[in-house]
Amino acid sequence: RGRGGQRLLVEALIRCGGSPTAHPRAAMASGRRDWLGSACTLAGVAAGSFLLGTWSAGRRGAREGEGGTAVGAASTKLGPATTGADPTAAATSSSGAAGAATAARRAAANGAADEAGGASVEELLSFLSQLPPKPIGAPGTKPQDTHSTAKAVLLCASGKGGVGKSTVSVNLAYTLAGFGLEVGLLDLDVYGPSLPELICLPSVQVMLNAAGRIVPLDYGGVALMSWGYIQPGEASTIRAPIFAQIVSQLLTGVEWGNLDVLVVDSPPGTGDVLLSLSQTLTIDGAILVTTCNNISFADVLKGVQLFEKVEIPPMLVVANMATFSCEQCGHSHELFTDSACTKLPKFLESQGIGLVRMPLDPLLSMTPDRPIPPLARAYPFVRNSDNEGRPSWAAFNELARRVLQQLLAPSSGRSGGSSDRVTLKLRAGGALEVRLRGGELRALAPCELRATCRCAECVDDMTGEVKIDKVRIRADLGLRATAVEPRGNYAVSVSFSDGHCSLVALRALERLTGGESASVVPAAARSTAGAW
Repeated sequence: RGRGGQRLLVEALIRCGGSPTAHPRAAMASGRRDWLGSACTLAGVAAGSFLLGTWSAGRRGAREGEGGTAVGAASTKLGPATTGADPTAAATSSSGAAGAATAARRAAANGAADEAGGASVEELLSFLSQLPPKPIGAPGTKPQDTHSTAKAVLLCASGKGGVGKSTVSVNLAYTLAGFGLEVGLLDLDVYGPSLPELICLPSVQVMLNAAGRIVPLDYGGVALMSWGYIQPGEASTIRAPIFAQIVSQLLTGVEWGNLDVLVVDSPPGTGDVLLSLSQTLTIDGAILVTTCNNISFADVLKGVQLFEKVEIPPMLVVANMATFSCEQCGHSHELFTDSACTKLPKFLESQGIGLVRMPLDPLLSMTPDRPIPPLARAYPFVRNSDNEGRPSWAAFNELARRVLQQLLAPSSGRSGGSSDRVTLKLRAGGALEVRLRGGELRALAPCELRATCRCAECVDDMTGEVKIDKVRIRADLGLRATAVEPRGNYAVSVSFSDGHCSLVALRALERLTGGESASVVPAAARSTAGAW
């Protein structure tokens, strides 16, 4: 389990044939003697690695005065140390580390929420689970032909290149996945894809399934796709008609399965890709990445204007590389001092758009020079537990939490008027009435709302199994609502005459009364990246 032992094991696997998961029959086909020799070498290295890890753990425990019990090594990126006397701990270390990382990430985000007076991550995730999935596919696709869905589609854009948009996209996607969500990340930059550089995968051919759709790659629990994985290391000299076809295939021809959030990393600028994207997918919100200088500020203005034209709501602006925190004295230094530092916050406040300041971090800009197995949790930045105490790690948690807040807020205009908000009213006799944005009223049967509840008493959080009889509840016309209370800006609490209390997101109410629905399709199998 030591760092040196695992490195030796990986190097031995590469020397033995380059693919640790290669089937033995394929090796025997080229020669039983070579396969047996490789197997013997692998067994020897594995045994040596185990003994080395046990010996180093024992010495570490002896130094700590704990009689040989290994302590979680904070200096290694390859997982916690295990004792030689408990071989089952090694088998569960990766899942335990992932669970601990999820708990730590939620706790950090909850701490920021408490300071800001917002909803906790658990509440936001509960509200997100109530949203109906939306189909991801070509416009006009029939519900029975839907192959992929997402409850929310996020766009990460920038008015110019070089501001760290792709770095923000990747770390935001993995932060959301760290909260326990199913996340997909799509890189739409055909001429200069950045995802293969930020998530370094071994040379692997992207596969098509039986239906002719692209199967996304998987690294660390996030589904990935980029033109750079399809044509790795090649300069894209593609004319506009072919370019449009590639973008269309990436948008509609990837079988993601059932996602909670799809993050789309668009190329910089305000070109045809954003227009094609707005005409193909229903985007829930856009995140603009910029820097605090006048040149980038002008591009923010153009980006907001474009999003208004194509009806993509701009949710947040990330001021990347805004500050630098000195590791010696702890003081935070402003990196940009021109007039954009004051103009940008004022403009965003007038438009009702949030601002997140992302500090400059040397470790955030580091990219891997070779593929590393995802169990090592070495990259991207937010997956590495050694970075938990850094300001950028906390900033990405805050960004992800605020993204969830904006996603769950009713899709209203930025004027903030009462007619632009979704409200739920309790009427005489226990009836419910939803006022949509714009003032339109829609009646909502209490039995229908009760049947769609997704709390822990109604739906199993682990398996998704429905615990209630929806048919019986929908047929109970005598069911009445007894109380309606607002819960922040995102939800309402509804009490029913049968004693049950449901916490319902306002966004879910809007879609429920608006008749928006999407069929749920089985999750698509993801091809593993290379040898792991």
